[in-house]
Amino acid sequence: MLPVVSVGSLKTSGTSTVALTLASVAAAAEIPVMLIDAARDGDIAAWAAMGGVPRTITVERTRDEETIERLVRGARRRGDFAIVDAGDEASTIRAAACLADRALIPVRFSPLSARYAVATAAMLAEEAGKGRRDRDWCFVASAVTTIPSRIARSVEAIIAASATRRLPIGLVQRAAYEAPFLHGGTIFTLADDVAPGLDRARAEAATLAYEIGILGRRAAAERPVLPTRLPRAA
Repeated sequence: MLPVVSVGSLKTSGTSTVALTLASVAAAAEIPVMLIDAARDGDIAAWAAMGGVPRTITVERTRDEETIERLVRGARRRGDFAIVDAGDEASTIRAAACLADRALIPVRFSPLSARYAVATAAMLAEEAGKGRRDRDWCFVASAVTTIPSRIARSVEAIIAASATRRLPIGLVQRAAYEAPFLHGGTIFTLADDVAPGLDRARAEAATLAYEIGILGRRAAAERPVLPTRLPRAA
């Protein structure tokens, strides 16, 4: 399992959605999670204040780089999974990426988002010698559509021009991923009638977590099946 992941892009591109979704998958698999909200907008802290946070997720709101480092190191010592929502500020993205084993750069269904994602990758490449040895970074789709279009081709072309690796699976545009920010809880604890597409979102999120390495990279036949819905958090 990758112990520390950061999520950030120089253009707001769903960093909080990706961070919370991955934390939710880990929590559903009974993995303790340290979820650090270092983004400017504080969406994850607002989500936590709504209630329904799974018992295996601890949320910390801080934008101080020393505090982020302390929280990440503490999670490593305990063997917890740590994920940092670094938001869209360069200094925070760089600091979080240096602490992480893998930095995720979200890309939304927008040429502007793709251009900023490429700029983020270039920024991280400039500091490749800093931070943890063998750390890496990659693009991950945070809200894409499966319908071919001129916009989709444009986004593909922008991302393809970068040497940075792109994960083969991402998050499709679904209301289900927004539901936790509206109702609290996670895609694994919300009732099926709260938002359309929850079942598909759960399966998609779990597959993404495997691809990233949060739940390991075992062969598909060996992967445990996550429940489609867990009991509501106390």
